[in-house]
Amino acid sequence: MLDPKTTVVVANPAAAGGRVGREWDKLAGTIRRHLGDVQLHKTARAGHATEIAADAVRNGAFTVLSMGGDGTHNEVVNGIMAAKPPPATVALGLLPAGTGGDFRRLVKHNTDVETAAKALSSASSSAIDVGHVCFRHDDGQDRERFFINISSFGIGGLVDRIVNRSSKRLGGTATFFISTVRALVRYKPARVRLFVDDEDRGVFDITNIQVCNGQYAGGGMHFAPDARLGDGLFDVVVIEHRGLMRTIGTSGTLYKGTHVELPEVKIFRGAKVVARTESDAPAYIDIDGEAPGTLPAEFTVQPSAIRLLDPRIEVI
Repeated sequence: MLDPKTTVVVANPAAAGGRVGREWDKLAGTIRRHLGDVQLHKTARAGHATEIAADAVRNGAFTVLSMGGDGTHNEVVNGIMAAKPPPATVALGLLPAGTGGDFRRLVKHNTDVETAAKALSSASSSAIDVGHVCFRHDDGQDRERFFINISSFGIGGLVDRIVNRSSKRLGGTATFFISTVRALVRYKPARVRLFVDDEDRGVFDITNIQVCNGQYAGGGMHFAPDARLGDGLFDVVVIEHRGLMRTIGTSGTLYKGTHVELPEVKIFRGAKVVARTESDAPAYIDIDGEAPGTLPAEFTVQPSAIRLLDPRIEVI
């Protein structure tokens, strides 16, 4: 059972087009009705969820519930990892809200805050991996960040930049699809050399390469149908560039997960991925839906780093 004394909720009031902030009193009442007198915190700025989660874990929290979209979940996970708890001692739970709803597809009760809160009160948990990436930030400095779902490079980071400048009023799936089409028109394929577990896998002219802990990104695209959150490995999905019309024509396969059957798609598995560009075209980094920089980058698995509440059994 969830202990309210060691449980913290980190909520993004801007999530769901500001609905979380507008309906905060009602949502807070719903959460406490199902979970007891948990600590409730609202974020005030970008990066604030990371600070709140880190402080909570350092002060004895064993459960951190993230209320928002994929960006909020990413910040919360970065906070948990920054506090450096022993592996698999802190649990993450999701209270779904926000435009980005890809990671929440991997938990059972993912439709709304009340349904999730009720389930989390007695949910089981499983140890899952967390990804770590070192990359080149837009300011030219080397940075590092954790991710829980999918990080990618190529067109994915460009899509993020377009999505994050849009109103998102059409919802997650439509916003990501329209942004992807716009990005395809602008995108110049990057040439990338890829290493997986120190083995040189070759040079690819890419549309995108996904380094997957989870399965879904981009508003419901099923990039890695066989990825598992707790197996200690990334699924690395390479999508080679085959021209604008081919890419648009096969885009529907991404939502079905059948793109893995296409000849331009290659899949590798490993615990360490290193990528660098061998062309002038930038390979934009995506980290759980945010786009902070470009290659070169190194990705490593942090095995069984945290616990996930209410996971779907088939993704562990």
